[in-house]
Amino acid sequence: MTIAKHALTLSLLLTGALGVAQVSATTLESAVKRAFLKGAEVASSTQTLRTARSDLVKLQIDPTTLVVSLTQGQQAVTLANTQLGASRITVLGNVTTAYLNLFEAQQNLEVLTAQLALESRNLEVTKAKLAQKNGTELDVRKSENTLANAKQNLANQKAQLPTLSNKLEVLLGSDLKGDLTVAAPPAFKEVKVDLAALEKSLDTNLPTVLQAVQSLELATLNVKLADNDYTPSNTLTDAKNSLTTAQRNLETARKNGVTNLRDAGRTAGSTLEAIRIATVSLQNDSDSLKQDQQRYKNGSISRVQLQTSESSVLKSAYTLTQAQNNYTKALNALSSAAGQDITGMIAKIGVAS
Repeated sequence: MTIAKHALTLSLLLTGALGVAQVSATTLESAVKRAFLKGAEVASSTQTLRTARSDLVKLQIDPTTLVVSLTQGQQAVTLANTQLGASRITVLGNVTTAYLNLFEAQQNLEVLTAQLALESRNLEVTKAKLAQKNGTELDVRKSENTLANAKQNLANQKAQLPTLSNKLEVLLGSDLKGDLTVAAPPAFKEVKVDLAALEKSLDTNLPTVLQAVQSLELATLNVKLADNDYTPSNTLTDAKNSLTTAQRNLETARKNGVTNLRDAGRTAGSTLEAIRIATVSLQNDSDSLKQDQQRYKNGSISRVQLQTSESSVLKSAYTLTQAQNNYTKALNALSSAAGQDITGMIAKIGVAS
């Protein structure tokens, strides 16, 4: 069984155990779509593109427009379009991160509630043992302290929910009510990434590299226009110096782009490995729970021992959720480094330039 199928199968356990399904909850897709429509960043980039297109039309219909100005106008449109794509990727990453953080907090409430119930039961057992002179007061104090810690952990998580909700609400352009509820994110799916292909497309997809490419193109044009017998020699010299600088800047931009892309690729691979480990852990704990359920029926273990096994499954399932979410976040970071959406969410939503 592949990791994707294995994780999906085990996620069904998580959905049932943690109560994921919520009909009225906000979905990730709807959240991203709303952020694109209401957010300031995408709106600003969209307006920049419209302005660049309008300016280019004016240049094109003006008979006095010179080649350098026309080239700059064309470059401005190309760059603005690329920057709009980058803005969408940035917003996608920010919304996804805020969304997943809130989702994890909601799920952790279930885990911490189960842990609280377990520690309450453990305290009851410890007190019962003390009453039968089969335990010590120290054991009771330790159980009481563990229970107090479980209560505090649950209280802290509840207190964080409004803040996490507010962070997502800001990105969605919503009122800060602090009561936003999010549904489970899309099921985990491993994405095949061709880093070599992504590297080759940095010149056109990554704004920083594209700017350097355009600077080189413009510098090359200026040298061509100055290389004649009717332009002062100093102008040609300056143009050639600018060309050399542009070539250096492009080389640096490309190296930085490739370095960041490869680093993001390694991070994505690392989070994928974490999913594999978490998947195996959840499977092991699930198998142990099945055995303990049978042992409990046979009278071989106590109810509190079974409850402990159930709590372990919840914790493992939650760890798997965190690992899958980290992978999604890593894919968004990789998208930013590549200048194109690796997750497929933007294409799924469908946006127009």
